[in-house]
Amino acid sequence: MKAGALIARLWRDYVARHSAEIALLIPALILVALAGVSYTFILKYTTDGLSADNPNVFVLAPLAVIAATALRAFAMWAQAVLSQELALKVLRDLQGGMFGKLMNVDFARHAREEPGKLVSRFTNDINVVSDALVRGAQAIIRDTLTLIGAIASMFWLDWMLTLVVLGVFAVAGPALASIAKRARAQTDAAQTQMGDLSALLTESFGAARFVKTYGLEAHENDRARAAFETRRKLARKLAYNRAAPVPLLEMLGGVALAAILAIAALRIGAEHMTLGDLIGMIGAVTMAAPSARALGQFNTLLNECAAALNRIFGLLDEPNTIKDKPDAKPLAVREGRVEFENVEFSYGADTAISGVSFTAQRGETIALVGPSGAGKSTIFNLLPRLYDVTGGAVRIDGQDVRAVTLESLRASIALVSQEAALFNDSIRANIALGRKGATHAEIEEAARAAAAHDFISALPQGYGTIVGDRGGKLSGGERQRIALARAFLRDAPILLLDEATSALDSESEAQVQEALKRLSAGRTVLVIAHRLATVRDADRILALENGRIVESGRHDELVAQGGLYARLAALQFGD
Repeated sequence: MKAGALIARLWRDYVARHSAEIALLIPALILVALAGVSYTFILKYTTDGLSADNPNVFVLAPLAVIAATALRAFAMWAQAVLSQELALKVLRDLQGGMFGKLMNVDFARHAREEPGKLVSRFTNDINVVSDALVRGAQAIIRDTLTLIGAIASMFWLDWMLTLVVLGVFAVAGPALASIAKRARAQTDAAQTQMGDLSALLTESFGAARFVKTYGLEAHENDRARAAFETRRKLARKLAYNRAAPVPLLEMLGGVALAAILAIAALRIGAEHMTLGDLIGMIGAVTMAAPSARALGQFNTLLNECAAALNRIFGLLDEPNTIKDKPDAKPLAVREGRVEFENVEFSYGADTAISGVSFTAQRGETIALVGPSGAGKSTIFNLLPRLYDVTGGAVRIDGQDVRAVTLESLRASIALVSQEAALFNDSIRANIALGRKGATHAEIEEAARAAAAHDFISALPQGYGTIVGDRGGKLSGGERQRIALARAFLRDAPILLLDEATSALDSESEAQVQEALKRLSAGRTVLVIAHRLATVRDADRILALENGRIVESGRHDELVAQGGLYARLAALQFGD
């Protein structure tokens, strides 16, 4: 998308809505410009008055300077405060829009891009837009008005000299356009690399235990240094590009001033202009030059902003395929019967599962086993519509999950996985995520059912204890029991257990298994397990291989068949 269209969209969708801030900012910017231009006339009046021996100059000129300076100082303060306020509100809205989009985007979107790169959109891209907003308000209004006012006063003083000055600065036009065009490509490359750097840092810090255990500090240092060096080179190109208009415009300003002095000497000698006109002209050029430089630099910054906006709006405009149909109705759960009918699913050209059919009744536990990549997680992801089937149908109590509202569908499902999803908040808040509006008594009841109440009560802050990043202040067993308490609180008719005990020690596993038995009672339960000991008592075991169900039955039946399940069991249990 072209820079103009991107900036227009930013204005239309995110800036224009803050009309109160804009209404206050514009007068402040106008006052800054008018006060600056007034110096031109003060200089002319003072010079002409001194030449004419006018005694009033000694009183009126200082008063005029003080008044103009005070007005300009106040207006510049107001401009700085109001432009920052406007920019911060726009950035808040942009960040909120991006975060809301990522929360509602298809699950596949999160698998496509590392979290570090997504975080970069909220920091680095936003910082570029922030800089453009603050400096843009100044350049578009204040500097433009200052430039217009300065040029108008120059025409009033001497039109011939003004045309000479404008002709000198017109030479910079093509060069500035080239610099701005180059800025957009460089910014896009720099922001992309910053996303890569953020992903690298997230990856390295998240794997600190592995890095130190394997003595990989030097390896990670080398990777980081290489990324930092790439960042430095890209940032240097941006800095050079931003600085390029400054010497160009500065040199042209010097040429313009030299031309004014040379031509003015002739015109004053011919009595076509006064000394006051010359001094006023110099004052006008002095006032116009910084504004011209600012506008030249802003043109570069504008293209940097366009590159960042292209990435931001690209995210906001990504289509959602997993969404409610226009005629979607709330899911009516009666028994919680789950049915997969000849289900197929493909990731692009890669088939994940094919011809999968089974039914799970209320009170029944169905276990999914098989080698990695067999399709177990895909089956789990299709039930809450994290993905949509590419063939066949998934139904709950006879209702196709694609025909019901996502909110009602997901409210009927509870998930407990190997990695307990805990947020850096209190234990109470983490459990309460299971059901909005739950009371403390309900939260405590759920914790008791999950065998978590005793260890929670023993903590210094009890249910108010902050669990840390991803629950890092708790043990694995404690994290898992909090996740189970959340599932108890949710009280959903369908329960998905994804390797819920595989990462626990024997004591913690025993406690969690007892809680899982209580949680599973009267629900439809689907279990993924690599440790077959956890599913020996399942009502039915589905053995998957290459995306298909190759065996179905109870543990003893499948062992007796001597097929895939028997081979897996032999590996784990021995003969």
